[in-house]
Amino acid sequence: MLRSISTLLILTALAGKASAANIPDIVLEYAHAFAQTQAADKQASTPPADYAQWFFQGLTHPSGGIVTQSAAMRDAYVNGQRYWRDHPSERTNIMAGYGYRAIERDGVWSRGFEKSVFQPAHTDLDLDAGAWWFNSFGSVAWRDVGLVAPNSSYEQPRVHIAGYLSPKGHYGHLGAYEHEVLVTSGAAVQAADH
Repeated sequence: MLRSISTLLILTALAGKASAANIPDIVLEYAHAFAQTQAADKQASTPPADYAQWFFQGLTHPSGGIVTQSAAMRDAYVNGQRYWRDHPSERTNIMAGYGYRAIERDGVWSRGFEKSVFQPAHTDLDLDAGAWWFNSFGSVAWRDVGLVAPNSSYEQPRVHIAGYLSPKGHYGHLGAYEHEVLVTSGAAVQAADH
């Protein structure tokens, strides 16, 4: 029982970003194929939503690893990583299947204790106004996506980013942000001379 609760908490913390309502068809195929391999073992089946959440974690952490006793979690995670690597032309579509959309924006990045926030420069027509939780895709080092992290909360560089914007939800520290952006590339934007 305690192990089940621990697994549920870890699953919620790590994979809460992938909405159960947004399961791409290809992920359902992977989940079904895995379920077929487990049918002979008569083990408890893994709900497609659980499989989809761990697939998303592998997809968005293509260089990461997973330590688990769960064959379903491991299979989903590894298949997500493999899908990202083997289908580069499908990346935008698979992320859209999870509700994430490809974006490019300029804005201001601020960091501090339990804080990594991107305030996009927006127009009145921008539907995603407000600060976004800011994370590198795959949680790689910022230099790997072309950015230099601010040294203090007083340093707030203007940056241009490309990445994937999440659907509305609860992201970041204590779920305080409606969106997160997973940054795949970025660059500092020089201030215009006056």
